[in-house]
Amino acid sequence: MQNDTSKNDTSKNAGEEAQAAGEHAAHRVGGAAHRVGDAAKSAGKQVSAVASEELANLRADLDDLISRIPSLSDIDLEEAKERLMAKIAPTREAAQDLAHGAREQFDYGVECTKECVREHPLESIGYAAAAGLIIGLLMSRR
Repeated sequence: MQNDTSKNDTSKNAGEEAQAAGEHAAHRVGGAAHRVGDAAKSAGKQVSAVASEELANLRADLDDLISRIPSLSDIDLEEAKERLMAKIAPTREAAQDLAHGAREQFDYGVECTKECVREHPLESIGYAAAAGLIIGLLMSRR
């Protein structure tokens, strides 16, 4: 009888430890996902701000150029085109840099998630199954 109680206590402790490990894994995955989301939002806002400013500048330059087209020679038109292209280049570079930074943050989040899954495979499967079940139930209600 004492031996059965001891086995029950051991299995309860193992279950509690597994649950605690699962909660820890979920917390780490959630934190990584939150950081990735924040980085993506931040990058998106930066891209939007830079793009809006550059588009406003480009629009002003185009309006100025259009108003002067009838009086410009071919050489002047070519110079205006080169100036416009020079103004567009930094915007393109800034957008590429921000996209690269967002990609690095995303990759970091993926690596954190992979590490967490490697450390706690059974808990990860359980959480994935639970999430799939919840999503399935939500989708079937529609």
